[in-house]
Amino acid sequence: MRLKELKLPSLTLLAIVFTVALTFATLELPGILNSVLRGYFPDIYWEPESIEALMNYARPIGYVCLVVVIALVIVGFITERGHLSSLGSFTFFLPAFGYFAASMFFLTGIGILRVMWLPFWDSSPTLLRLGDISYLPYWIVMYPLRLLDVGGMQLWLAGNLLASLIIGTGLLLFCVGTVTWFYGKSENKKVFDFWIYKYSRHPQYLGFILWSYGVMLLATLAPVPFGGYQPEPSLPWLISMLLVICVALTEEITMIRQADESYLIYRRSAPFMLPLPRFLSRMLTAPNRILLKKDYPGSGRQVLYTFVTYCTILILLSILIQQLNLFGGILRFF
Repeated sequence: MRLKELKLPSLTLLAIVFTVALTFATLELPGILNSVLRGYFPDIYWEPESIEALMNYARPIGYVCLVVVIALVIVGFITERGHLSSLGSFTFFLPAFGYFAASMFFLTGIGILRVMWLPFWDSSPTLLRLGDISYLPYWIVMYPLRLLDVGGMQLWLAGNLLASLIIGTGLLLFCVGTVTWFYGKSENKKVFDFWIYKYSRHPQYLGFILWSYGVMLLATLAPVPFGGYQPEPSLPWLISMLLVICVALTEEITMIRQADESYLIYRRSAPFMLPLPRFLSRMLTAPNRILLKKDYPGSGRQVLYTFVTYCTILILLSILIQQLNLFGGILRFF
């Protein structure tokens, strides 16, 4: 009885340790890593020959890395091995931390992580903005400040505060979800239908999405040196977010096979990620109903179709957003 009473506090402590480690990796590790890497990848913006030499050396590495990540994602979905797609998703988003190193040359220091995005830069740096629809929640929250004529440093500080709050919320959800998951595993439960899992079938993934969204905002708001250029990393976040959602869908396919009817009952009673009104949830799953004739994919290949469909829709919406910005300039605040 004594051991059972200690189980929940022990699991909570373990989840907190994981969360603290993730917080450290988010806030402190980039600076430490940048200071180390600057010794190997210094700022060479004033040396055209050095820039060309480094680009020629880094370009094939970047292309190979991108191909490997894409292969991981595709193989993970087709074989229904979510951990491969999860690794691909996280790796594809990792270069966003390179934005935290203000430098004239974008591959300086921790910026070298962005080597995987070189194929986008070679085509057009603006390709990284093809996920601008992702900023819509940020724009909605910040718009009242614009109506109040808040601008400049105050608006920048407000944006950073909002990003930090989103990161904190994501970490909290991740922590609570991890505690619940640990407890369910320790009780040998097949279906986790209690605590936070009553309100979200994938709270850890939701926490990761919120955390990464806050990181993307901080990267977007990061200062750019005079003469430098850093396109907003909205497309990498959008793709990573869709990959995480598709990994969750892949895991649900496995759960249905393992838990049978018990998981189907749970899936009908708990929201996928967020508790949303039914009409909004139906709107979000409409593309799947048109393409697959059902709300959720039933195989790895169908998950891949889902990813391609939603990615295409959101990129087209982002292009529309960019056109609105060109004509009105109303939607962009950073």
